[in-house]
Amino acid sequence: MSTATASGLAQHDLLGTLLATPRPPEWADLRAAAEARLAGQGLPAAHSEDWKYTDLKALQQIAFGPAPQAKVDVSALLLPEMVGTRQVFVNGHHAPHTSCTSAVPAGVRFLPLSTASEACHALGTVGPDSASPFEDLNSARFQDGAVILVPKNLKVALPLHLLFITKAEGPVAVFPRLMVVLERGAELELVEEHHGEGTYLTAPVVEVRIAEGAILRHERVQRDDAAAFHLGTLKAEVAKGGQYHSRTLSFGARLSRQQPWVRLAEGAEASLDGLALLEGSQVADTHSFMFHAEPHGTSHQLHKCIVDGQARAIFNGQVLVAPRAQGTDAKQQSRNLLLSESARVDTKPQLEIYADDVKCSHGATVGALDPEELFYLQSRGLNADDARNLLTYGFAADVLTHVPVASLRRALRQLVMARTQAVSLGDLS
Repeated sequence: MSTATASGLAQHDLLGTLLATPRPPEWADLRAAAEARLAGQGLPAAHSEDWKYTDLKALQQIAFGPAPQAKVDVSALLLPEMVGTRQVFVNGHHAPHTSCTSAVPAGVRFLPLSTASEACHALGTVGPDSASPFEDLNSARFQDGAVILVPKNLKVALPLHLLFITKAEGPVAVFPRLMVVLERGAELELVEEHHGEGTYLTAPVVEVRIAEGAILRHERVQRDDAAAFHLGTLKAEVAKGGQYHSRTLSFGARLSRQQPWVRLAEGAEASLDGLALLEGSQVADTHSFMFHAEPHGTSHQLHKCIVDGQARAIFNGQVLVAPRAQGTDAKQQSRNLLLSESARVDTKPQLEIYADDVKCSHGATVGALDPEELFYLQSRGLNADDARNLLTYGFAADVLTHVPVASLRRALRQLVMARTQAVSLGDLS
C-alpha cells in the first residue's frame, strides 16, 4: 500500500490500523482492488440508511491487532456424523492437526485456500463489488480460508464440517474466508460454525457458486464470544434449476451483522432462514438481498428473533424481481418475539417488483407472548415461568426442526432450552 493511501486512512483508526499490517502476497489483484475501495473511507455511520440502526462506535474504541497463530481444543465442538469431514481454522490460519478429511469422498476438494490453485482466479468473482468495508477488509487482509469444490453429478453422502475459531489473548481481528463451488448436478450439505473466546472482530466472507441442477444445504451457526463483533458477508449465485438453502443461527457476539446476497437464474430455488436469540445488550442485524434475475425462480425467507433484556434486533430484507423474471414465487416473513419492555426490534421487509406475472408476499410481526396461550399452559399445571419459557422455546423450535444433522440439531435445541430455561420436552432427537 502506498504512503499516500496509508496517510489517507490514518484518520480512521480501525481501517487504518488494520490496513497498516503487512499485505499477504497471494491474490494481489483482489487485495489491491479492496484497498482502493477502502481508501479514504471511515466506518459506516448512522446517516447511512443501511446502518442507521447499527451503531459501530464501539469498534472505534478498541485497538484490534492481527491475530497470531494459536492452538485450541476442539473436542467439545466435534459432531459424530462429521468426524472425518472436518476442516478447522484458528485465528484465520489453517489448523491441520485438528482437521480430519479422511472420510471426504474422492473427487471432492475440501482444503485450505493456500493450497488450492484452482481457486486463484475465482476468488472475489461472485456477486457485485463489495458494499461493505468489512468485506473489503477481509479481501485485503485474510490469511487463509477454505475452498470446497464438488464435481458434477456427485452427491456427497456425509456433511462437511467447517470450524472457524478465534482465540483472543488481546483484541484481535480475523478474516475467515470460504469459497464453495458445486458443478452441474452436484449435491452437498455443509455446516459452517463460528466460535471464539475473548474480545475480537471477525469479518467472514463466503462465496457460493451453484451450477445448473446442483443443490447446497448450508447451515451457519454463530456462537462467538459475548465480547466479540461478527460482521459477515455471504454471496451466492444459483444457476438454472439449482438450489441453495441457507439457515443462519445467531446466538453470540456483542454485535453481529449478516449480509446475505443471492442471485437466482431461471427456475432456481433459494431459502434464507434465520434465528437470532438475543439477551443483555446484544445487537443482531440482518440485511438480506434476494435477486430474481430470470423467470420461474422460487425463494423463501423466514427470519425469527427472540429479544430479551435491552437487546436489539434489526432486519432489512429486500426481494428484487427483474423485468424478465416472470413466474417468480417469492415469500418473506420477519417474526419477532419481545421478552422485555426494553427489548427492541426494527424490521423492514421489502418487495421491489418489475415483472407482471408473479406471486410475491411479505410480512412482519413484532409482539410479546400470547396471554391466552400462557393462561392455557398454566391451566394445565405449569407455573408462570415454565409456561413463558416453553412458549419461547416453541417460537424458535420450528427453525431448528429442519436442521438435517441430528447431533447439531440436538445441540442447538439444548442451547435454546438453556437460554430460555425451558422445561424438559422429552426426546429432542
